[in-house]
Amino acid sequence: MTTIIDVAKAANVSKSTVSRVLSGNGYVSKESREKILTAMEELAYSPNLVARNLQSGETKTIGFLAQSYIDPLGVFLSNFIAIAKSYNYYVTLYFTDGDKKKEIEALNQLKYKQIDGIFLLTRANDWDVIEPYTMYGPISTWHRIDSDRIYSSYIDHYSGYFNSLSYLYEQGYRKIAHIMSNPKNLNTKARVKAIDSFYKEKKLELNQDWVFYDRTRETSGQKLADQWHRMEDKPEVMAFYTDSVAAEFISELQNLGYDVPKDVAVIGFDNSQISKLMHITTVDYSINHQAENSFIHIYNRLNEKSLLPRSMDIQLIERKTTPKKARDSLADKIK
Repeated sequence: MTTIIDVAKAANVSKSTVSRVLSGNGYVSKESREKILTAMEELAYSPNLVARNLQSGETKTIGFLAQSYIDPLGVFLSNFIAIAKSYNYYVTLYFTDGDKKKEIEALNQLKYKQIDGIFLLTRANDWDVIEPYTMYGPISTWHRIDSDRIYSSYIDHYSGYFNSLSYLYEQGYRKIAHIMSNPKNLNTKARVKAIDSFYKEKKLELNQDWVFYDRTRETSGQKLADQWHRMEDKPEVMAFYTDSVAAEFISELQNLGYDVPKDVAVIGFDNSQISKLMHITTVDYSINHQAENSFIHIYNRLNEKSLLPRSMDIQLIERKTTPKKARDSLADKIK
């Protein structure tokens, strides 16, 4: 089998010069690089990546774990890959399908030094199962988690959701339905607190029949549209925890013969591509910077660096699904 020494002899250069060409690190003259590449081609040389990884102790690869495709995945993954590439790292995507064993298999890639670090977009196992794997390499997530071992790039959903409700109130909406994610999630709990604070501040009464928890995401937008259709007392606006479910809701309502926002207003959360295509009012919570900061943490841990994270903020993006509502109550007329 052809080795790096054979290539060096054929190109009449040192072994270290060949190593610099293979790694992409360090200066190599154009003439020497061409001789090395020609020698590699003539000798049919293929770098032994496994041996190289064992020698250096790194694979230059980060594992990106997700249960399945969800709306923010495309934006998060593209930004994560872009910054990883700029630092000469590769990204391997693992779909676990919500299977705990598959997730453990992916986490074991870190344990067996097949990858250098892991980012978790969605998870199947509890955090106390995942945390011990940080002894084998850095792990980051965008989930809100109180952990000294796993880095979280989360945005405060309390302020984001409170500001969304305040905006809807200013637009004239009072009958607001709240579509939340899994009640066990810390972001969901933060939104529940925001609802409580908002209703106390505005002296409004919360209709518990208009609070929904989405545990599966499977056709949840369609099911909510059917529920809204059958309600006698219908909310004026539906506030969703993610754009994809909001889009499903709008699509199904249109199939039922309704008009958004004429019959009901809609606000999402993510500022994803689908919200732009369907003109959905939404909240941008710096998902691109969350992705970058998640990689920066992994990079800093692996390379003993101290790159600073990007600053993140929350911005409401107003589009066509939440027009200003004309108040026509007797009290408003008196005013």
